[in-house]
Amino acid sequence: MFRIENVPFMLVLYFLMFLGFNIYYTAFPIFAAVALEWSPAELGIYFSVISAMMAFVQGPVLAKLSARYTESVLIIMGGTILGLQFLLIIPGNTYLLYLAAVFFAFGNGVMWPCILSMLSKSAGNIYQGSVQGFAMSAGSLASILGLLAGGLLYTQLRTTAFLIAALIIFFVVGLSFRLRWIEKGRENELSQERKQRT
Repeated sequence: MFRIENVPFMLVLYFLMFLGFNIYYTAFPIFAAVALEWSPAELGIYFSVISAMMAFVQGPVLAKLSARYTESVLIIMGGTILGLQFLLIIPGNTYLLYLAAVFFAFGNGVMWPCILSMLSKSAGNIYQGSVQGFAMSAGSLASILGLLAGGLLYTQLRTTAFLIAALIIFFVVGLSFRLRWIEKGRENELSQERKQRT
């Protein structure tokens, strides 16, 4: 399976995305409780707002964007916005935190479906299930490492933990420019197949 073209690269992206996410998922609740002095109810409201907006983004918003932009462009766009979200958290300002929630919902809601779609296309029909299983395993490993790292980083470095998460996501965005080349290569192959059929 690892010999399938582009699959190892896509799995690396998948792993790094999960790693950055899970640093946030551990560090932010501690930050909210200790630095912001939020109650569990306030934290619950914040995550509920993110979830509601994400459902909206993954529905009508993503449908409209997909009609205008390719998946690789949406991954780069979503990843950039997601990385900015981590930076907005650092000052601890309430308005910036809720702007960060909007960025999180948009970036995550646009990026994840597209990266899963590109991974599925790279795997092809025969290996699709196996590759998705490997991706889930990579995500689980990244979750374990990210959750541990998030707690340790926030304990030692405080809000610098969010900067580290942002740098991981921006690194993924940089790597994701290769997806443009992968997408163009796939489009060329499909066009050649159509010409051969006609």
